[in-house]
Amino acid sequence: MVVLLVGPFVLLPIRVFADEWRAPNIIPQRFGLRGITRVAEDGLLVEAIANSVVVATISAIVGVVFGWPAARSLAISRNARGAWLAILLPLLLPPLVVGEGLRVWFLRLGLADSLIGLVLAHLVFVVPYCILILSPGFTPELVRRESAAMVLTGDLKQRFVSVTLPAMRRQIALALALGFTISWAQYGTSLGVGGGVPMLPLLLVPLVRSDPQVAAVLDIILIAPPLFALALSQTTASKAI
Repeated sequence: MVVLLVGPFVLLPIRVFADEWRAPNIIPQRFGLRGITRVAEDGLLVEAIANSVVVATISAIVGVVFGWPAARSLAISRNARGAWLAILLPLLLPPLVVGEGLRVWFLRLGLADSLIGLVLAHLVFVVPYCILILSPGFTPELVRRESAAMVLTGDLKQRFVSVTLPAMRRQIALALALGFTISWAQYGTSLGVGGGVPMLPLLLVPLVRSDPQVAAVLDIILIAPPLFALALSQTTASKAI
């Protein structure tokens, strides 16, 4: 299992610098920077990466903003099973199905093939994950501290800045990282709603066969945010313990 999981991460950097690697040779015949140069000089690829960064960043921030009140309500509610089911239902559906379903409405609303439409479509998946991450942070102890701060100051803004925000900073950071990752890697939804907008996952898939070296470079770029989110979650978990 370790070999199967770690093997691709070992071979991927080699593939990035393999200008020529034909079977049945075990090692590349020639190394170089053609893949990196192609990505840097191809305007369409650069635009796709920039679009993915913009959409993922906005989706993560909006996902945390929208998920915050829902996570707080669900955390303090004693009977929220039905609400949880409704919130998590989109996660049970294939992203491509969701994307094609949304495309019909987005075409009517003029939101298809636009960055705004992509953000709204990605929020279908980003918001539930943000709620899942934020909800455990609203503990009874935090609620008691907020109540005490409200009694002492009577100022909602000061209570949020002095009590709520410091207590939730780790959950917020992790929710932003995970929300960015979910949006960053969306293929099915991006294809259904924004097929005309260059996005990193959409351009990566065809290159896997046509130009594996360039695809390897894009793979490195694509997996960087998930690895960061994983490292952040491990750091958060260790500090919590």
